[in-house]
Amino acid sequence: MLIPIVYTIALAAGLAILGLSFATLLRPKLRFWPPPKPGGWQQATFRALFRVFFLGLLVLSVVSFETRSLGWRTGLGLALLLVGFGFATRWTIFLGWRNAFGEPRGLKTNGAWGWSRNPIYVVSVVGMTGWGLVLGSWLVASLLLLWACFYIIAPFLEEPWLEQHYGDAFLLYKRNVPRFVGWL
Repeated sequence: MLIPIVYTIALAAGLAILGLSFATLLRPKLRFWPPPKPGGWQQATFRALFRVFFLGLLVLSVVSFETRSLGWRTGLGLALLLVGFGFATRWTIFLGWRNAFGEPRGLKTNGAWGWSRNPIYVVSVVGMTGWGLVLGSWLVASLLLLWACFYIIAPFLEEPWLEQHYGDAFLLYKRNVPRFVGWL
C-alpha cells in the first residue's frame, strides 16, 4: 500500500513542477523558473515540490532494489549513475549554488560550459539513465523521465532570464555553444 501512495505523491509533485514550468512558457510574467528573487513564492514552491518529488523517488528506489537482478545492466547503470551525478555535483559546485538557483552570479562560459550551455542537465540525464538501469523499475523510470523532461524544458525558461541579466555576452555565447550537445 505504501508504494502506490509514495508514487502518487511524488508524481503529483513532479507534474506540478512541469505544469508550473509550462505555465511560465505560456505566461512569462509568472516566472516560476528561474525564481525571480531569493525567498519568493516561486523559489519556495520549487524547493518544496522538488524535495517531495526527490524523496518519493528515493523511497521508491530503495524498495524497488533487488540484489538478485545484479548483472550487466546494474554495472552499466551504476557507472552511468556515478559519472553523471558525479559531474553534475562537481559542476554545480563550480557554477555556485546561488547561480544555479537564479541569482545572477556571473555567466559561465568556460570548462564544461564551453561545449554545452547546460552541461549539468546533460550529465544529470546520463545519471538518471544509469539510475533507471540499476533498478529496472517502471515506477522509478517514469519519475526519472519526468525529471529529465524538466531538465529539457528548463533551458527554455532560463534563456530569457540569462539574456536579461547578461545581455550581449549571453547572446554571443548562445550563438557559439549548443543548448545541450552537438546540434541539440
